[in-house]
Amino acid sequence: MNPILAAVALVVVAGTVVAVAARPPRVAILGLAIVLIGSPVLADPLPAPLGLASRFVGAILMAYLLWIAARDRGRVRGPSPLTGGSRIGWPAEALMAASAFVVGFAAHGLGAPALGSSLSSAAGFAVAALAVSATVTGVDVLRVGLGSLLLIDGALLVRVGLGGTPDQLEQLVTTATLIVVAAAIATLARAALADGAGAFDFSLEGRGSRRREPDAHPIEQQVGDVLR
Repeated sequence: MNPILAAVALVVVAGTVVAVAARPPRVAILGLAIVLIGSPVLADPLPAPLGLASRFVGAILMAYLLWIAARDRGRVRGPSPLTGGSRIGWPAEALMAASAFVVGFAAHGLGAPALGSSLSSAAGFAVAALAVSATVTGVDVLRVGLGSLLLIDGALLVRVGLGGTPDQLEQLVTTATLIVVAAAIATLARAALADGAGAFDFSLEGRGSRRREPDAHPIEQQVGDVLR
């Protein structure tokens, strides 16, 4: 086992825990950036310089887009809004990630000969497990968006573990796809902040405060109409 790849895999998993458990949006985005920067390195052999550089630049651009969507509001309208964060706490998220990491490492190849690193598969399982949790239980745009990006990244890590190091064209296509998804999430997050909810919630509707008015008119109103 390559100790450098093992260290990078642990950093990627730790960044995923931060991304899904942190409530301050900037901390969560920082965790996502760590995952996106470290994931391309989990390949044996390393990708070609052009492909690796595109992933690095794409990771920085994605983090910056999300950072823009979450910043500056607090300077004008009060404290900065928070994301939903983890409902079970970061220790439980870390334990779940560790369990998925072991499962991914043990199931490397999924019963077939694998061409890539077992550490890539292990990290992919851990990232995907936490991403599913964030996506399914998320109640705001930013948390679900971060979970979606992590889910894509986890799938890409498993693909590297199964099929080996991607070529330069695949790296470029992957980077472009992730940037488009990140831009869409940033747009939705900015719109959620601007809709008056004060946070990244999906909508002002459906929170239990909306009540349907009765179809029938009140009796007092009907009596008043008749007397008139």
